[in-house]
Amino acid sequence: MPIRYDAVLVRALAAELTRRLSRHRLEELHFDREDRRVRLVLAEGEELVWLLHPASGYLLRHRTEISTGKRKGRSRGILPGARELGEVTAGSDERRLVFDLGGESLVVELHTNQWNALFLAGDSIRQVLWPRRAGGRLLFSNAPYTPPGGPRKWSDAPPSASEWSAWWNSHAEPVRAAVLVREIAWTSRLNAGFLLSAAPSADSVRARLLELHPGSSSEPPGTGSPPDSPASQSWLLQRAAGLQPYPLSLEEEESVPARSLLAAMRVSAEDQGLPEIVRIGSSRVDASGAPLLRRGEGASDREEVDRLEMALRRRLVRARKRTAALRRQLEEGEGSAELRAAGQLLLARKSEVPRGSDSVRLPGFDGGEQTIVLDPALDAIQNAERYFDRARRRARAERELPARVEEARVREAELSAALEDLATEGASERLWRQAGGRVAGPGAAGHRGSEQEPARLPYRRLRSDGGLEIRVGRSARGNDDLTFRHSAPDDIWLHARQAPGAHVILRWGDREQNPPDREIRAAALVAAEYSDARFSGLVPVDWTRRKYVRKPRKSAPGSVIPDRIRTIFVEPDPARVRAMMEAGPDAP
Repeated sequence: MPIRYDAVLVRALAAELTRRLSRHRLEELHFDREDRRVRLVLAEGEELVWLLHPASGYLLRHRTEISTGKRKGRSRGILPGARELGEVTAGSDERRLVFDLGGESLVVELHTNQWNALFLAGDSIRQVLWPRRAGGRLLFSNAPYTPPGGPRKWSDAPPSASEWSAWWNSHAEPVRAAVLVREIAWTSRLNAGFLLSAAPSADSVRARLLELHPGSSSEPPGTGSPPDSPASQSWLLQRAAGLQPYPLSLEEEESVPARSLLAAMRVSAEDQGLPEIVRIGSSRVDASGAPLLRRGEGASDREEVDRLEMALRRRLVRARKRTAALRRQLEEGEGSAELRAAGQLLLARKSEVPRGSDSVRLPGFDGGEQTIVLDPALDAIQNAERYFDRARRRARAERELPARVEEARVREAELSAALEDLATEGASERLWRQAGGRVAGPGAAGHRGSEQEPARLPYRRLRSDGGLEIRVGRSARGNDDLTFRHSAPDDIWLHARQAPGAHVILRWGDREQNPPDREIRAAALVAAEYSDARFSGLVPVDWTRRKYVRKPRKSAPGSVIPDRIRTIFVEPDPARVRAMMEAGPDAP
């Protein structure tokens, strides 16, 4: 998932970068047009790398061992000489950052995903990352620079109660949310839900708008303290496509705290499956922005703590996702008693159920009337049997899920405690075990790529009732590896339609015949379970031969285009998927 920017996020990011960079010396500035990447190399041995490709948007920070003295004779990129960094500013209600370089400036535009960077001398463009025409603006070298867009209502000062009431009453409720984002400053699709989630009255929405508006407080959210202090804490918001850094929790229960926006971007990039190694000049860094160590070199204490913190936060994010998913599974949908009663009513009044209907309204056993949803392809008895089957599965879930929810909550508490211990005690073997194992550089003892410990496969392995192996991608990058490096051309590829989720491979070597329907259905159940559609009543799953799946050039991790697809509809069945997991080689 690419990072989504809005004015609130950009304003907080400007404040954080000012605290970190102001009065530091900028040694080099590089624009990489092919990969849409900007590098800022500081004299203090630190680099900031902004990945401005539409599929990314991450700003990653890492240390470099190249000292100022060793840089003599090296290219400074587009800088004629070193510069002292001044303040980093964001305009009023703008998604634009301006780095003051003393008479020159670096401008980073973050509008939608048409991200760009420009090096300016006064108001003239000297270099541009992505030369283009943007509406009436010409973004080319030697052209005058024109800032994008114009302000929305109340960008400098919040509306008064009477002004807000007049605006609120002039728009009908069905269109109010869309007009809010289009017309009102400091609002966006990221925070519109927060603004409207309280009682949707003019006063309640204005009160929340004042929490976002800089004109109603002396400082932007989370910007009044040093970058590593608790008061400057930022957040990772849970979104269907991934983790979204933001300076506010927006009162979302599943939001996860981070030390800073840069730390939040690091965790988001790792969670999204950004390639483990990003080449930056002559340096090599991992997705967190931390340097990969060469053989024989040891990490500093600070680097080890940063790596451990990132690993613990990734685990905490996953634990909270799991807890939330289990809770939804427990709380949503009909109970086993209601499902069983619907089946009994269908059997008792089967003669009153017309064939081919998608629902029927029948007199209930309590004297009232009850509407029952039907499968038009089945008769009354078959629909009743289907309800009884769902009731049995729901009853098992009601017995098992409370314990699994409690187990997930305990795991969350353990990881939160581990992060607190890290802040007070530093890195330890106990905390590394909590994080899933020590992370080291290439060639170091215990590194995943070393001979002492085999690399973890990018997929999980399950076994269908018929004995066929089913493979499930672990992440966006794992999806790519599974589909294009760990499957055969005639294997069956599956994915839940129009829902983020894992790629699934059903191992099958017969190019002449397709697998039995029961095997495809089993793999489809796995694809449904490992997708955001797992809580739906019926999930469409696309499948095709793996050889008909291709990856567009420079597309995001996990993005593919399948051809010759067929679609199968399945009801999610967590218990059966769990049984297939227990039957596979990756059983816990």
